[in-house]
Amino acid sequence: MQPDYSAFLDESSAIRSEDRQEYLVCAAIIPLESADEVREQLLPLKLKGQKKLHWTDEDEARRRKIVSAVAELTPMTAVVTHMSQPRRKTEHFRRKCLETIYYALSGMGIHQVTCESRMENQGKKDVAHLLTLRQKKFVAPEFDITHRRGGDEPLLWIPDIFLGAINANHKGISEYYDALKDFVVYNSTTEDSIKDERP
Repeated sequence: MQPDYSAFLDESSAIRSEDRQEYLVCAAIIPLESADEVREQLLPLKLKGQKKLHWTDEDEARRRKIVSAVAELTPMTAVVTHMSQPRRKTEHFRRKCLETIYYALSGMGIHQVTCESRMENQGKKDVAHLLTLRQKKFVAPEFDITHRRGGDEPLLWIPDIFLGAINANHKGISEYYDALKDFVVYNSTTEDSIKDERP
């Protein structure tokens, strides 16, 4: 019998050049039967006083340690990006990425996604967006999302780490992504993403 999976999603936005901005979403795909075990293995990576692991808060030595530990967990991940001209408001790009990754996850038989909490009104917009996608039969009827704070759900640290490694790779620091890239089982762009060549 195949295990059931759940996905844990985070996002990032990064300027790639003077005229290019990339929005990224990453979902860690975790077997439900091993989710508690993976959480327990992640928790010791958090330093005293830290509420959660967050890539931008860590120095190079810590990043190497964290990436090595995550690689040992062999998590599957899915990544979707949207390339555009730089914009201050990115919610439209986020929705485009979410539509693509929801569709992919639903096609894999994954129907439960946990997103890191943002502001309350943003969470409500996420739910309304999902309801629209259900009505259009873009995802399975049972596909659902919940929101958790990063400090309350260690599994949300995994996509944050992958996104940090991807962004570092774009800056010419490849060691982190080289250690994790084999766990990316789905990598795509949105349909209306600018089709630049990417490293």
